[in-house]
Amino acid sequence: MYFDLTSLGIHFDTIIIWGLLMASLYNIFLKFAVDERSDSPLVVSIIMFLSYGLSYEIVDLNAGTSIYSIWATYDLVTIAIIFLAHKLFKLRLTSTFYYIVFGLSINTLLYLLLHLDIVVFGRQEYWWYWSFFSIGVNTVDFFMVVTLVFGKDWLGLSKLFQPKTRQKNVSY
Repeated sequence: MYFDLTSLGIHFDTIIIWGLLMASLYNIFLKFAVDERSDSPLVVSIIMFLSYGLSYEIVDLNAGTSIYSIWATYDLVTIAIIFLAHKLFKLRLTSTFYYIVFGLSINTLLYLLLHLDIVVFGRQEYWWYWSFFSIGVNTVDFFMVVTLVFGKDWLGLSKLFQPKTRQKNVSY
């Protein structure tokens, strides 16, 4: 059997959706296996799986160049739903929450920049940003799946968003 990177690239969205499904199932398992675990990773992983799964089924890939603005809109709606779910269920903001919102924000920015490049500015010749876009979106998607499975703050992002507490110097 011959392994072709082109076929992997074509099916990478399916691999990401499969990874999001596995992350959701893993977080469901952890919900029942680990006491006092936050529900945030479970809720975020289910929202991400539904968002990516539904967008994969609903979005018409023949939409032409407007596909990038559609995907940006999906990511913005997903961010809003994640925020709303945390507010509604009064969930604690975990590192998983921060990483997913950060990753979706990066993807949204990349989609909007490509939309501007192709639709607004009308660029038709290949240039370096198109490769950067492809690698960037797929890499961010992969790391979001990894974050949903492991749930660790591997870049220290949550420290940026946590309020700093002042410690008083107490002398005895």
